[in-house]
Amino acid sequence: MENTTTLMKYLGVKETTTPRQKLNGTRQFTLPYYVGNKKVTIASYQTGYVRIDRNCTTRYQINPTYDVPYKVINSDGVLRTWTNRKRMMIYGENNRIDFIFNYILKNYYNKQWEKQ
Repeated sequence: MENTTTLMKYLGVKETTTPRQKLNGTRQFTLPYYVGNKKVTIASYQTGYVRIDRNCTTRYQINPTYDVPYKVINSDGVLRTWTNRKRMMIYGENNRIDFIFNYILKNYYNKQWEKQ
């Protein structure tokens, strides 16, 4: 994790965790990219979620997803089937920090290099 956070510093990513967030087990990182007039932030939560704030009113989950099939027989006796998506929890702070680092590289820095 120390190597990952050091690499993030080289990329211009700053840790902006507040004392209250630290008590809750949350870590927040601010990227050197703006959406509108606000910097993009990514937060890692102790519960296993990783969320991003792209200058919106809510933070969006960026955890990987998987499909869950459902089957129900309704009151008419008809079998209904569908699939829903669920989020994978990323347990362990080191794993979440590594996920954030890879997410930043894939979604921000790779696109910058492709333009050149």
